[in-house]
Amino acid sequence: MKIQAGKKAIHPFNEVDNVEEDGDDESSSDGKRLWEIREKEDQKWIDEHETEDGDLDHLNNVITETAEPPPDLIIPLLRYQKEFLAWATKQEQSAVRGGILADEMGMGKTIQAISLVLARREAARALFRETMGLTLVICPLVAVSQWSDEIERCTSPGSAKVLVYHGAKKVKNAEEFKKYDFVLTTYSTLESGYRGCIVSSKTEQTLEEDQIGKVVREKPIFHSIRWNRIILDEAHNIKERRSKTARAVFALEAKYRWALSGTPFQNNIGELYSLVRFLQIRPYSYYLCKDCDCELLDFPTNSRCQCSDNAWRHFCWWNKNFVNMIKGNAERIKRAMIFLKHKILKDILIRRTKLGRSADLALPPRIITLRRDALDIKEFDYYESLYKQSQAQFNTYVEAGTLMTNYAHIFDLLTRLRQAVDHPYLVVYSQASGANANLNDENKKESECGLCHEPAEDSVVTSCAHVFCKACLIDFSASLGKVSCPTCSKLLTMDLTTNADTEQQAESKTTLKGLRASSIMNQLKLDDFQTSTKIEALREEIRLMVERDRSAKAIVFSQFTSFLELIDYTLGKCGVSCVQLVGTMSKAARDVAINKFREDPDCKVFLMSMKVGVVALNLTVASHVFIMEPWWNPAVERQAQDRIHRIGQYKPIRVMKFIIENTVEERILKLQKKKELLFETAVDGSQRGIGKWTSEDYKFLFTT
Repeated sequence: MKIQAGKKAIHPFNEVDNVEEDGDDESSSDGKRLWEIREKEDQKWIDEHETEDGDLDHLNNVITETAEPPPDLIIPLLRYQKEFLAWATKQEQSAVRGGILADEMGMGKTIQAISLVLARREAARALFRETMGLTLVICPLVAVSQWSDEIERCTSPGSAKVLVYHGAKKVKNAEEFKKYDFVLTTYSTLESGYRGCIVSSKTEQTLEEDQIGKVVREKPIFHSIRWNRIILDEAHNIKERRSKTARAVFALEAKYRWALSGTPFQNNIGELYSLVRFLQIRPYSYYLCKDCDCELLDFPTNSRCQCSDNAWRHFCWWNKNFVNMIKGNAERIKRAMIFLKHKILKDILIRRTKLGRSADLALPPRIITLRRDALDIKEFDYYESLYKQSQAQFNTYVEAGTLMTNYAHIFDLLTRLRQAVDHPYLVVYSQASGANANLNDENKKESECGLCHEPAEDSVVTSCAHVFCKACLIDFSASLGKVSCPTCSKLLTMDLTTNADTEQQAESKTTLKGLRASSIMNQLKLDDFQTSTKIEALREEIRLMVERDRSAKAIVFSQFTSFLELIDYTLGKCGVSCVQLVGTMSKAARDVAINKFREDPDCKVFLMSMKVGVVALNLTVASHVFIMEPWWNPAVERQAQDRIHRIGQYKPIRVMKFIIENTVEERILKLQKKKELLFETAVDGSQRGIGKWTSEDYKFLFTT
């Protein structure tokens, strides 16, 4: 009938577990520990299922049961959304008590989550139980308003009480949370409250299941109450398992747990662990002891754990039985992937795609085209000169055998080349003047990312006091395979998933022109302004768009905010009205820009930073997407497209990617295919494409 995640599905060793719970001998008669028995059973299970094939989309097609939406939901659900409601209800009644909703972006994960909350509340009312809301929704800053608006739009008036916990005016007492069905907050707000208030494991109080709503005074406000349900929107925000944000999420107490993400992992399969850990799936999220049968969600912080065994005698099940397996030979990788897909993910994850559910969605077609242009002579001479300098520097690393220790500098060289392809101004007028500068310079007007040399968006600050864009640092670390500072190479102990208190700050300081102090426009002589091949190509496409459809609107994505400013200036001179969304903007400013684009028919173009504008936005008022340069991670580009190709879109979608011939951009396109294979590995049934970028990949980028 359907995929069920009952106790036996998640706990394949229930008989053994029951022996332990009954207080009998913790090990088997032959002296083996529980984890050894489990490993043997796991291998036996893989042997029995080694011939299984098919991706998760096909497996989820066997879900035939549906559930009708609750009466307080006034928006009709599509067939696949009713399937989720039935599946999710069973999940909350199983040992898992939650799961991962990994539908492709734009398929309405938010409304499905809302329907679950209301349906479970209705069921509680029918049984004359206390109807407790207490659903905590944690999402990116840009998604807070969307969640609030969606709840208001989809529910009958007054049926759902919502509290937005963000900004200066926040409730001080956790008791206030009990008055609401939904409490909306951001990952950064959660982490900032948790930072400095971490309670040691010895003094932490564990709240029992019947203590939902109980407040523990000494904890941070979100951690001082047991929530009925926690929903992580864009859950890949916790993919760095050791980040403070992930730890803050892990420390929350709740009865039910849900993770929503169209891209449950982006760079490596190990990122899935954070979601498994959040769901607290046994034994996959636990640390086990080699000497006894104790299980811990976190590695022992003391020299000895509560079982009195040495801390170093404990190991992470996920690392030992999965991560280490995919580093082995092809046969070990195949066996590990079978177990991941058909044993772990099958019972906790549901994923549908637009193609697979096209009959339900009835979305208009999406047309993706690649526009290739060539630089003019002046631009090409500048690029070629810069490329030869970069290639020479790269070759010195290769010849000296120091390639592996100079990835930060290589990343910097590549960034310069990509900027030169967009517009030479981006390199010529860069504050860092081509160097991977030390960002402690007090004379800088604004914190600058040490990787892209742009004003840092959703900035993170390392323990060595260097500043980077969150997206830049995460992608750099993922490509390198370890987390070290690109500026000084020290191992990072900072948080990759939270910003440097940017949520509490207003927008960057502006000049009399209304521009940021660090804006590239302040450095240019506008009377001598020169356009670029890419800007002219975009201008031509926007002109054609308007000629075809006077009501058409477009979103323009770039990774460089300075390039967006150059585009804004050029389009403005042509009479095209634009708004911008970049990481330095406050929540209020973002909301103003989004509303203007949605409501003003004369506002034709939304200029967005790829680093902050690809998630949690619903902009179906637009029907065109222009991607100005290829991103390292193809999943990010898919997210950009799905800002408009989603439920509520009625026009055909046109996506255009701009590529300059005979430049590094063409090589980046080829490497993108390697990243695309990674996502297929676990979700679409292939065993290919596991691993990070290698030294050979970087050599390929600098090959003439």
